[in-house]
Amino acid sequence: MVSLGILVTNLLQEEAYFCAIAKASLTNCAKIYLFLPSDTDLIRKIAKGKSYCQITNTWKDATFPLPTFIYDRCFYEDEAVYRKHFPFVTWLKSQPNIYFLGHGLPNKWIVHNLLNNDPIISFFLPNTKILTNSTEVFSMLARHSTILLKPVSGSQGKGIFILAHKNKIITLTTKKNGKTYNKQLTKMEVKQLIYKVLKQRKYLLQPFLQLTNNEQRPFDIRIFLQKNKDGKWTEIGRGIRTGKIGDYTSNLSSGGEVACYKDWLDLLPIDAWQPLQHNLSTLIKRIPTTLEREGYKLFEIGLDFGFDTNGKLWLLEVNSKPGRKVVTTNFPEMNDVLAKAPILYCLYLDAKRKGVGV
Repeated sequence: MVSLGILVTNLLQEEAYFCAIAKASLTNCAKIYLFLPSDTDLIRKIAKGKSYCQITNTWKDATFPLPTFIYDRCFYEDEAVYRKHFPFVTWLKSQPNIYFLGHGLPNKWIVHNLLNNDPIISFFLPNTKILTNSTEVFSMLARHSTILLKPVSGSQGKGIFILAHKNKIITLTTKKNGKTYNKQLTKMEVKQLIYKVLKQRKYLLQPFLQLTNNEQRPFDIRIFLQKNKDGKWTEIGRGIRTGKIGDYTSNLSSGGEVACYKDWLDLLPIDAWQPLQHNLSTLIKRIPTTLEREGYKLFEIGLDFGFDTNGKLWLLEVNSKPGRKVVTTNFPEMNDVLAKAPILYCLYLDAKRKGVGV
């Protein structure tokens, strides 16, 4: 029986998903554990967390040997959480007898540059620069009138700033306490803003893409990919994520909604959806293999695409710890597949390391 540890920063996160995995383990010869990275004893090589009891079908407090396989679902909400847990994750990854289902991806800037080296993928990437000073902001504003600043490391649309320059007025759009906030800035205030944000973290600079539907709501296409029991990439599902009117992101954590991809596609004219389908098919095959060729071990990824008002497809982000709401909402029949996938891939890796049937 293989042991699979689910690594988290909060024992209560994704409860339904982890319970489903644990229940699926009953018929797939796997022992499931749940623990925080910081609850690892590096000397004794044991961990303290939860063990799923196959008799009572409940999680129980337990101390156990470090699992052979680890499914990393750690989300670092802030710097303090990162500093507390990440050193332990790094140590676990360094152990020769511990196997992560996927090692995840580095920050957005590194991923952008890796993908930008591919001549086909690069066509679908927005012009992106690492932000170093306010001069770059004013230069891009002069060319594009509206620009986007987003953290190199971050998720759920947090920390994003939009600057628009029109009629000699610069307008800042961001979020405060979850609500969209607008303010007019002078050039000096823009310089002060850039200085302040760069003291806190690294940022990327991009032209702001017009990614809204006919209701003027921001939207994107999320495609969820996973490796199957044979270690092959498989598309699990795709859908449309739509934000609120007046918002600038479609993140579900910010109040976005999930819609059916096919319903959206049916509204497009045939001369728009045929190249779109072709390009998506090409990219979902090319992106994972390109990243893995660069040495990044992956188990699952969420690909986020934008489709602008001119019919241009954009690759917005590659997420190595994607959520599942797009799949579970549009394809509830896939819940069982999602629950079994980490275990089946774990068994594939186990057979591979033993040289049995792989």
